[in-house]
Amino acid sequence: LGIYTGELIKDTPSPSGTRVVLQLAITGIILIIVAQIWNLVFPINKNLWTSPFTLQCGGISMLLMALFYYIIDIRGYHGWAFFFKVIGMNSILIYLSGHFINWSYTTNAFFKWLGQLVGDPYNVVVMVFCFLAVKWAFLYFMYRQKIFLRV
Repeated sequence: LGIYTGELIKDTPSPSGTRVVLQLAITGIILIIVAQIWNLVFPINKNLWTSPFTLQCGGISMLLMALFYYIIDIRGYHGWAFFFKVIGMNSILIYLSGHFINWSYTTNAFFKWLGQLVGDPYNVVVMVFCFLAVKWAFLYFMYRQKIFLRV
């Protein structure tokens, strides 16, 4: 599904961007419908990664891709997406870094006081945002240095 989406976007000439959005949206809707029908005999199950689960997730992803492709590439509203661009430019690095860097320890070292200041029950939410902020700061540093892990 990812290859299909990437090839569709890559191989379509720029002026026909709305065609890409329409094709992605229709494909996404079809995948969701097929997943729901298939769910009647073969349940959607995340833990087992059943085929209907894959189609359901693929359909939702294609609908989101169509939406963001329309907003960012066709309409040109891309300033707000910088946060996600920084993550996307080094997504493999941040994924692999979890095996080498203890992000929870790093987050607690810098922001444990903030979680304690907020107190229960909101300290968990605050610490999750701090966790994301620490990871994003690392990715932003890599982005500014133009260091990107490619596979």
